[in-house]
Amino acid sequence: MIELQFSDRTLKLKKPRFDASLVYLTRKFMDLVKTAPDGVLDLNEVATTLGVRKRRVYDITNVLDGIHLIQKRSKNLIQWVVKLSQGQVSTYQ
Repeated sequence: MIELQFSDRTLKLKKPRFDASLVYLTRKFMDLVKTAPDGVLDLNEVATTLGVRKRRVYDITNVLDGIHLIQKRSKNLIQWVVKLSQGQVSTYQ
């Protein structure tokens, strides 16, 4: 259920709490990784697509980087380094 919140000048739609959770955002992030050419994503585009602040995207990428599933290619680009296909794990390179 979406709750409307009125203020003096604006009308804000309040998202359900789950829509902003890291679990939900990580699932959406993984959907983007699966469709990205060579597993490379621009974090600015990810933040825009998911409709969240870049800080939330960094929360996701820091964990994935810490467990060596992604690597940073530059300030705003990451690359998925593990290829998942039919339950098997191998690296892209």
